[in-house]
Amino acid sequence: MSRSLQGAFDKTLLRLTGEGGGSFLLGVSGGVDSMCMAELFLHSRLHPEFAIAHVNFRLRGADSDGDEVFVREWAEKKRIRFFTKSFDTRTYAADKGISIEMAARELRYTWFSELLAEQGFDWLAVAHNLNDAVETMYLNLLRGTGIRGIAGMKEASGSILRPLLSFTRQQIEEFARENGITHRIDATNSDSSFARNRIRNEVFPQFGQINPSFLETASREMIHFAEIEGLLDDLLEEKKNALTSFEGDAFCIDIEKLRQESQPRYWLFRLLQPFGFNEDILASIDAALEGQSGKTFYSATHKAIRDREFLKVYPIAEPDPAGIDISVMDIWDGFDPRSGDGSVLYIDADKVNLPLACRRWQSADRFRPFGMKGFRKLSDFFTDLKLDVEQKQRQTVVTATDCDGNEQIVCIAGLRIDDRYRVTEKTKRVVRISCRVQR
Repeated sequence: MSRSLQGAFDKTLLRLTGEGGGSFLLGVSGGVDSMCMAELFLHSRLHPEFAIAHVNFRLRGADSDGDEVFVREWAEKKRIRFFTKSFDTRTYAADKGISIEMAARELRYTWFSELLAEQGFDWLAVAHNLNDAVETMYLNLLRGTGIRGIAGMKEASGSILRPLLSFTRQQIEEFARENGITHRIDATNSDSSFARNRIRNEVFPQFGQINPSFLETASREMIHFAEIEGLLDDLLEEKKNALTSFEGDAFCIDIEKLRQESQPRYWLFRLLQPFGFNEDILASIDAALEGQSGKTFYSATHKAIRDREFLKVYPIAEPDPAGIDISVMDIWDGFDPRSGDGSVLYIDADKVNLPLACRRWQSADRFRPFGMKGFRKLSDFFTDLKLDVEQKQRQTVVTATDCDGNEQIVCIAGLRIDDRYRVTEKTKRVVRISCRVQR
């Protein structure tokens, strides 16, 4: 076992985990990188407790099964605990509408997380090396990315460790040859129709001719980008406090305050990035901030609405109309039907036929707003309140049936009661109508 690489690995492991060490789950595919990592753990002077986890993605027929057998036999020979799981990766990718590479990543890390929790491991170790990190950086640049995408992989990210990240693929392959470490060869690695393989097989050799140390140069630059990312993350928290607020479940960005920033488009990108909006949509949102209100933009999980003063981001999931609690009670000494934030409304229980019902409002709905004598369309009432498009869609009305069987609106939950059902000095019982979610 080469002392130089083994010693460097042990120092890295000690630095990443501290004196406590902990127990490790190793993601091992059977390739040269992961098999070297397994051997380095096996011969470490730190004597870490570890087990092996192998995923069979069933993408390469008998070769995939051969990988599983190979890793299993290695673990059995070394008397190391072994876990394995197979997935129909192609079907998963088709069902989710994602690439095979993305599907494999989701399946792999989801299962690894489950194993960590079920078996009580402290760390997940994966065998990414320096070449992998630089390849990922260039892929991110080609696809479009921010600072985070060019800051590269991190040696430690939560419970995930990459103890080989400072080693080049050449160093690892030399280590395998010197120590007779057997491994499996994935024939698809030579297929340059895949973007990563094309960078690895065709682009990097050209870079190497220009600068033989380009991997180390890129590594230094990624460290600098990671430092810049950290500074910007700290500044982002300050910008969130200054530029944003919450209105119920809406994340609101103050448009005028954003305009006053020296780099408004960058901060818009950073504020919206967690909600899944891609670069093209972000450009459209940025342009819409200079136009009229009302435009709506969608990511896979959220919608952004350009309102009058704010850009409001809502989750796409439809809120539950059942988030309304209705109860009947006698009034008590000191009872006050007024609610500070409107989340709780009271009506006279003896003026309605119980039980009450809830539904979404409709365009033809009318009611008599509290304090008014005439009826008003709900659509006009919402406009008076300056509700945005999403807020209007989310409104729930509470209804009762009169003696003739006609439906009557008794309140708009969380906003206003109908004046016909108001609490008076003669009221003895009230219906309490509350929203579990602020509307």
